[in-house]
Amino acid sequence: MNEERKIKLLFLIQTFRTGGSERLTLDLCENLDREKFQCHVIAFVDGELRDAFRQAGAETVCLAKGRHDFFKMAGKIRSYIWENGIQVVSAHHLTPYMLGVGGARLNGVKIYYTAHSCLEVDHLTWFWGGLGRFLMRFCEGAIGVSNDVSESIRGKFRVGPPRDLTIINAVNTKRFDLNVDQTKKKEELGIRENEKIIGSVGNLRHQKNYPILIRAFKILEQKMDHLRLVIVGEGARKDDLEGLIRELKLEGKVLLTGVRTDVPELLKIMDIFCLASLFEGLPLSLLEAMAAGIPVVGTDVMGIRDVIVDGKNGLLVPVNDPEKLAEALRALLTQETRAEEIARNGRKEVLEKFAMDAWVRKYENLFSRGVLT
Repeated sequence: MNEERKIKLLFLIQTFRTGGSERLTLDLCENLDREKFQCHVIAFVDGELRDAFRQAGAETVCLAKGRHDFFKMAGKIRSYIWENGIQVVSAHHLTPYMLGVGGARLNGVKIYYTAHSCLEVDHLTWFWGGLGRFLMRFCEGAIGVSNDVSESIRGKFRVGPPRDLTIINAVNTKRFDLNVDQTKKKEELGIRENEKIIGSVGNLRHQKNYPILIRAFKILEQKMDHLRLVIVGEGARKDDLEGLIRELKLEGKVLLTGVRTDVPELLKIMDIFCLASLFEGLPLSLLEAMAAGIPVVGTDVMGIRDVIVDGKNGLLVPVNDPEKLAEALRALLTQETRAEEIARNGRKEVLEKFAMDAWVRKYENLFSRGVLT
């Protein structure tokens, strides 16, 4: 198909940094049929994933969003849609949707809204919830990445059939089918070969509840030798976490790596993956860890318990309970046969229920609906 016949698709995302919604968008740009789609991506904060979007063939633009620039930003998006012949807009999270909905409708373009967690919908104030409810009238569809998220969308924004949609998150398992020299990778991070690694991946923000994971690690470290905690990501809470690490005298034991572009390789050297979150939508980092064949531990919250069946493909622990979390981590570190079985079951679960091919086809069908090419 020549360029003029391709469907021109614009994604609106918050940042080009590594995050769940950004990763999902990148997976789409990498896997949508390039004979049918030309992808464009606008973000409001630059980051390390921008080059990956370009390598996936997407046109990328970063519009630095100031606090009082709402109408200016919305105008720029409207102009971009017009100038580039955009036919479909896919906005991830409420702010990008609000910035894009006016330009989409004024240009006669379809726009879809995607929410990535229940909390981002449920905890909106009455004003923002009401404004979102009004603006949802103009979307072609509101997508939840899990059944729970879709239920939140229906409740808060009163979006009903046929515009309420659920497309369960998927993971590109091929990214984790790789061989890694674990000794060399550990040396790169300053970790000795005989040390066990508990790892986590995600933005350093309140939602991920890293202080509880660090406190659980402190409890565990007092009972077991040769342990490291590796947290991959960046965010506003870095200084707080570094302060807690110093307070608990865990310098050299807990490693905050910052942003990394080698997450699949890092997952391969982890002995356990832990997600201690306060809430989730359907966490890609958890699915990726399971795809990499790592035993997982997570908190018993919506999103995580949608994936983990306790004792079968992972372990669930109460929220904000470092003692229980430490106990679960120790169980998997000391019970090798059990840990291996959980890891096998986890990978099988991802391969069977969260396959990327079917997921991509759903989006292709959705974005192609009613668009002439």
